Amino acid sequence: MPRTAVLTVGSTRFDPLVAAALSASSLSALSSLGVTRLLAQVGNSALPHGWQEGASLKAGGLAVEVVRFLGDLEDKVGEADLVVSHAGAGSILSFLRPLPSSSSSTSPSPSSRPHRRLVLVPNSNLMDSHQADLADEMESKGWAVVCREPSGLAHTLEELAEELQQGRSAQHSFPELDTGKVQRIIDETLGFV
Repeated sequence: MPRTAVLTVGSTRFDPLVAAALSASSLSALSSLGVTRLLAQVGNSALPHGWQEGASLKAGGLAVEVVRFLGDLEDKVGEADLVVSHAGAGSILSFLRPLPSSSSSTSPSPSSRPHRRLVLVPNSNLMDSHQADLADEMESKGWAVVCREPSGLAHTLEELAEELQQGRSAQHSFPELDTGKVQRIIDETLGFV
């Protein structure tokens, strides 16, 4: 069964992550994880030499498609086995939460589908290192692997492949959304409960 990875940088430029993810060493590391297809959503980032928007090519047995933006990014992530992403809060939450399955869908329910792997790469060019703080918290809970610098992405992916091969990588599932939690807190605070 082919395995898919998605790279996303969102709408903010993140040239170092795009360059690192499309490097020969990272593509090789993705292949060692069993990935056969990479969808690279690069936003407004500059593309490394030799790459162009809309490119769909084979790189070492890996099919790579480069796009600027996707209207259905969450759907593509929902189909992915691995996500490499900037560490923006909105992106992280949308990638960790299971997508609701439609009644006509034949795909497995979120609870029966293996948990997708999430590799976060904080964008240190943004203000006050908020992405690094969030990524560290996600890693401490076991919900993601963090690559501190884009230049270390290939190494992080290689370590993940080694951990998976040795059965040492246990990524925890993100808790199900509890839509009544805020209401319960408000009720308790106001003394209704």
